[in-house]
Amino acid sequence: MAKATTYANDVLDHAFNGGASGTAAIATYTLPFKVKFLSTLSTAGTAGTEWSTSGGYTQTAGGSVGGVSLSGNFSSAASAASKANTTAVTVTNAPAGTWADNEICDSTAGTNKRMNFKGTPSLAKTVNAGDTCTIAIGSLTGSET
Repeated sequence: MAKATTYANDVLDHAFNGGASGTAAIATYTLPFKVKFLSTLSTAGTAGTEWSTSGGYTQTAGGSVGGVSLSGNFSSAASAASKANTTAVTVTNAPAGTWADNEICDSTAGTNKRMNFKGTPSLAKTVNAGDTCTIAIGSLTGSET
């Protein structure tokens, strides 16, 4: 997954702080991290359009903290600056629409802080109401390069 601009900037500011004290401040991210299911693609600076709250999916926008929790989905240690999910991430009873992208955000109510997104247009899929949508084990990967 690619890094969203805000998260990448926070990491860079933390790692390369120019402050005289030698200390670094990094933004607060609220756990657990969530994965959003999107009907349009994200870019580094702009979030895609999240699925609406319907069926078995709860939207993260508008003050609620929905999406699918990633708590416990990454039980193996990172290796070679990369980490992948060790359990499947699943939405059962999905709303009808398009599954075009995913992004990872924190659990801050209102405006979630975006961290990573997929952004691969050739992978968009049609979703029928009630479908089960799954991100397979090892398919949700975060890396620092």
